[in-house]
Amino acid sequence: MKKFNNIITSSPVETQKLGTEFSKLLKPGDIIALIGNLAAGKTTFIKGVLKGLDYQYEVTSPTFTLINEYYAKFKVIHIDFYREENIVRWNELGFQDIVNSDSIIMVEWADLIPDLIPNINYKLLFKHEGEDKRKIDLK
Repeated sequence: MKKFNNIITSSPVETQKLGTEFSKLLKPGDIIALIGNLAAGKTTFIKGVLKGLDYQYEVTSPTFTLINEYYAKFKVIHIDFYREENIVRWNELGFQDIVNSDSIIMVEWADLIPDLIPNINYKLLFKHEGEDKRKIDLK
């Protein structure tokens, strides 16, 4: 895991490549928490993860849809807590069934509702380090 600690990427392409490399660690049922400010590279990283899992189509942030599903090498469910912090609403959407599935779950803004996510396998922190530079740290 050391190779994913304190990584500095200098472009979106490098951030995606790191995501592609990270995808090799993932297995069905893994839950990944992605934490960082707006435009810190979370969705860009997820694009790389999906590319590494042989997904050939467009990947978009679920900021407004809340949940996106992708059928790649494994099913990936991409969730975004940014616009909806109401736990009751997430429970109504079947969140507990989702996180208890054998899909890979990737949650952006996971720090906004930490009590909702059980058993996080990987926690990634994203920080701006300059105009195009991002620091990515696996905790």
